[in-house]
Amino acid sequence: MKITKIAVVVLGILFISCAKQSKEEDFIPTENAFTTDAHYINPETALLSDGFEVCNEHYILQYYNPERARYSKGKNELRNFILSNYKNKNYTDSGYLNIRFVINCKGEAGRYVIHENDLNLKPKTFTKDLKEQLFELTTQLKEWNPNLITGKNGSAYYDTYMYISYKIEHGNITEIIP
Repeated sequence: MKITKIAVVVLGILFISCAKQSKEEDFIPTENAFTTDAHYINPETALLSDGFEVCNEHYILQYYNPERARYSKGKNELRNFILSNYKNKNYTDSGYLNIRFVINCKGEAGRYVIHENDLNLKPKTFTKDLKEQLFELTTQLKEWNPNLITGKNGSAYYDTYMYISYKIEHGNITEIIP
C-alpha cells in the first residue's frame, strides 16, 4: 500500500507531540505541561482567539483520541465545501498548507495557526491570497461535533485540537487530510 507524504507528516506530528491520555482523572499535569508540547496553540498569538473560550484550558485532547472531534456533516461534505468554493487564481504554489485549531466542548472552532511547507516538507511561504482564501474557507466550517469521552463518572464533551492539511500542487488542491 502506498503511503503519501502527507500521511507520514501527520503521523510524525501525532507521535512527536505527546503521549495520549485516555482519561482526565489519570492525568496529573506538571508545571507548563500544556504549553511546552508540540500540539499547544498559544491563545495570545493564534488567529481568531478573541471571544473564543475553551471549557478547560488545562485539558485539551489530542488529534488522535479514539473519539476525536469531527466535522458534523462528515468528511465528504467538508471536502465538497472546500473544493466547490476554492478558486485557483492562476496560483503556481505547491506544498502543504496546514491549519491547526481548537474545537471546544460546545463544537465551536477557534485559535487557528497556519503552517506552510513545500512538497519536501521544508518551510515555505504560500501566495498571500491563496493562504487567505483557504483560511477563510476553513473558518467557515462552523458545525463541529466536540470530542465525547465516556468514563467511570459518565460522559462529557472535551476541548480538542484539530487540523486540516491541504496538499496543493500548482495551485490545485489535490488532497485534504484528515
